[in-house]
Amino acid sequence: MRKKIVGISVVLLMGMKLYADDASIQGLFKEIETKVVKKDYKGIEKNIYPLSNRFNVGWIVKGMKHPTKDETSDNGFNLQALKTIEVHTESFQPLAKARSYKEIKNSFLKTFKDDDPKAPFTKDLKNGGKHIYILQSPTAKSMVLLYKDKNHYKLVWWKEMVRVAKQF
Repeated sequence: MRKKIVGISVVLLMGMKLYADDASIQGLFKEIETKVVKKDYKGIEKNIYPLSNRFNVGWIVKGMKHPTKDETSDNGFNLQALKTIEVHTESFQPLAKARSYKEIKNSFLKTFKDDDPKAPFTKDLKNGGKHIYILQSPTAKSMVLLYKDKNHYKLVWWKEMVRVAKQF
């Protein structure tokens, strides 16, 4: 009987992961939430997949440093919107299935000219975006974009993130 209890305890402990080790989309957002509350902006940068010149990293972090309720702010952010998206991560879909896939693909390839055309994100984007996930607002071109890099999700971009959260 004692062996069973020990075995169950080990399985339960192995099943408990800290956010940093969690490869799920929800885990990414929980980790970002924890870092936002602590104002650990350098730590948040590790949760963002850097595009050319790391412009997207600074842009996203700048939005986090200046929370807003304005849903039309391109890099607008607030903790409530983040928590709302965190609860609805099942609504993310592969980019290739998004209604505006071609438009997003072309825009990213034009705007973020990676120095290395074989960079994982760029290569994936050109080949159907199998590891790129999107959450879009149904009424606007607002979105949150993620990339699954080495089995861990990373934030890539958002446009009007507060508006995306408002749909829920």
